[in-house]
Amino acid sequence: MRPYPLAMRIAHFLFLSLLVPGVVLAAEKKAPLITVRIHAEGSEREGPSFVAPIDLAFPAKRIFIRKVPIIGEKDIAAILPFSSADGSLGCTLRLDANGTQKIEEHTTTARDAIVAVLINGRIASALRVDRRITDGIITIPSGFLPEEILVLQTKHPTMGKEKEFESQKKQALASLSKAASAKKKTEKKTKTQAPPPSES
Repeated sequence: MRPYPLAMRIAHFLFLSLLVPGVVLAAEKKAPLITVRIHAEGSEREGPSFVAPIDLAFPAKRIFIRKVPIIGEKDIAAILPFSSADGSLGCTLRLDANGTQKIEEHTTTARDAIVAVLINGRIASALRVDRRITDGIITIPSGFLPEEILVLQTKHPTMGKEKEFESQKKQALASLSKAASAKKKTEKKTKTQAPPPSES
C-alpha cells in the first residue's frame, strides 16, 4: 500500500463516532492504552450507521470509511518504528496470523481502494491498496507521536529483536513515566504563574 495525502480537516462526526481513549501519560505500572486501526473505504450509500466521511488532499476529495476496522492493535505481532519526513513517526507492523489473513483478503478484493489508519481515534495516514499483501507486513508512513510509539514498545517486540522485548518494555515504561512527570511539572508551573482572576 502506498501513502495517500490527507487534508487536516475531518468531519466532527468521524471523531464522535470513532474516538477512543488516547494515550494516558500516567506514571502507572500498567502501560497506557493505544489503538491502531485500519479502516476500509466504503460508500455513502451504506449509511451513517456503517460509514463516516473524511477529507483527502491532492486531489481534494471526500471519501467514506467503514466504522468497523479491517484490523486493529490486537492483530499486531511486532513493530519497527522509524522517523518520517513530516517530523512525525512512522511504523512498520508485522501482523499475527489472524491479521495477516484479514489484510490479505482485503488487499485481494479492494485493489486501488483507500484505507485510513486511525491512531487513538484520529486519522493519521491514508493508504491506497496497490498490491496484494500476503506476508502480513504493513507500513504506516507517518502520523505517530513519540509517546504513542513508546506505548507500542511496551506491548510489542521490535522486529528482529524479539528476544530483547522485556528490556525494551522496561525502557519504554520508564520513558513514559519520565514524560508524565515532566508534563505534570510543566502544568503545575504554568498554573502557579497564571495571573489571579481580576475582580469586577
